[in-house]
Amino acid sequence: MTTAQLSQPHIAGTEIISGKIDRFFDFLPQNDLLRYFIGLAIIIFLIFLLKYIAKLLQNLTEAFLLKRGYINRGWLSIIAKNKLLGNIFFWIGMVFLSSISAAFLQNSYPKTSAVVTRLLNSFVLVSLMLAISSALSALSDKFSSAMKLPIKGITQAAKIVLWILTVLMIIAVLVNKDPMLLLGGLTALSAITMLIFKDSILGLTSGFQLLMNDLIRVGDWIEIPSQGADGNVIDIMLTTVRVQNWDNTIVNVPAYNLVANSFTNWRGMSESGGRRIKRSININVQTIRFLNDDDVKRLEKINLLKDYLTQKKNELKESNAKLGSDADNYNARRLSNIGLFRRYCYEYLKRNPNISDKFTCMVRQLPPTSEGMPLEVYAFSNNINWVDYEGIQSDIFDHFLSIINLFDLKAYQRSSDISSS
Repeated sequence: MTTAQLSQPHIAGTEIISGKIDRFFDFLPQNDLLRYFIGLAIIIFLIFLLKYIAKLLQNLTEAFLLKRGYINRGWLSIIAKNKLLGNIFFWIGMVFLSSISAAFLQNSYPKTSAVVTRLLNSFVLVSLMLAISSALSALSDKFSSAMKLPIKGITQAAKIVLWILTVLMIIAVLVNKDPMLLLGGLTALSAITMLIFKDSILGLTSGFQLLMNDLIRVGDWIEIPSQGADGNVIDIMLTTVRVQNWDNTIVNVPAYNLVANSFTNWRGMSESGGRRIKRSININVQTIRFLNDDDVKRLEKINLLKDYLTQKKNELKESNAKLGSDADNYNARRLSNIGLFRRYCYEYLKRNPNISDKFTCMVRQLPPTSEGMPLEVYAFSNNINWVDYEGIQSDIFDHFLSIINLFDLKAYQRSSDISSS
């Protein structure tokens, strides 16, 4: 069978379509320009009709899947959410419409076929890009929670690149030029483009830096005082990071600000499983003194200090024995109430089940100030939940402030505060 014989059915089908189209156009006014615009309006109408049919097919498909109980399962639910089926149906329809239109226009209206065909091919490219964009959105929704990298920002970058390429291809199709020639011409306008879109380009490059360096992730608690942001990251876009503050307000922070300025990310605290407690009690220095024997006997009844006092008394006894006759009240080593209270606080923290033993735990003195001598607790809670953490910290200092009088110590408080209360 020859090539001509093989192409006869196609030619015959085209002639039938062209004949029907010609009979339809016989009813129109005998004016080439008017016919051209009427034909163009019909094609535009068919495009909108295809879009409606694609949406209808998508709704029918979703209704069928919902009836079978598949719509809320994995991929099907994500595909339905991102309207991927409707965009695929629309793309298929546009390919079919472009092929049919090219078939009859080439034979019946060769003068207008080139323009209309280019327009239809442009719509085919747009419909294809819409389907690809929906597919990328579906991938982003599917893997955004499973992967550490913010997939949404990466897919947004891919969409921007693909849309730029699509626009270039559409322009190339409309003017019937090689797309590579357009790319060469755009380089001459790069300086103007960078000047006009400076902020967008900065946001784009900053977004890539955030993504590639893994500086933030969705769910991270970040703090940016200059931007009024203190809460969880709920969305990472290519040029913007959305933060939900603890008062449920939403702050949109430009990605450039996160790269150019400093911010606090509490992810390390969350991943470590420990949250730092760093708070001081200001001790009134006038209540600091040495302990006498009666004080030591009284404080030995505290279980947390029993072993420590036994060891310390033996150590002091040996040390003072070496002094001989010089072991008087001025030269002898003695215990102080502030030192014993500091030891008590440390032993209490070490035995507290809410304090992590994987991190540093200590109670230290800070340099005295006009408001007393700070006794600082530096430890880590093994519960990072904010509410639980505050409860653990408060319980610890409630206990310390309540028992401090047992060591004949007092927390510093200004006399003006006392009188005003």
